[in-house]
Amino acid sequence: MQNVAKATYREILERRAKENGVDFVKGVATAITPMAFYETVMAKGYENLVDSNTKVDVNTGMIAAGRLQALIESRASGTSMADMLVRMSRIINAVKDTVPESMWPEIARKIQGGDEASEPLEDEAVFDPDDDPFDDDLDDLDD
Repeated sequence: MQNVAKATYREILERRAKENGVDFVKGVATAITPMAFYETVMAKGYENLVDSNTKVDVNTGMIAAGRLQALIESRASGTSMADMLVRMSRIINAVKDTVPESMWPEIARKIQGGDEASEPLEDEAVFDPDDDPFDDDLDDLDD
């Protein structure tokens, strides 16, 4: 049983280190992250909780039940992250399909809360009707 627990703790440490771009093999001290620490403490607490000799008093059980119920309700009433990402993707695609690309920097500036007007994209030519290159060709047709 102890080897299973150690394997669990090592898996937590390795996974959290990888999430933070830490090379687990090079050093355990730098691989310990706050997330890994808290997750290990939680796993160790659970290990003690499921021990048949552990007693849980009524007050602790009531607190756990209340927190569990609050967690269930918050998940049931809230929008999932996946739903939010799908909706955001639809909004982004609608803006890209509807708004001229030359206005995208202005939209980005407003989203970021900037006050200064931004310039059109450098490689984006802004159409000037007086500079129409085909205007001369149309004049030739009239002659």
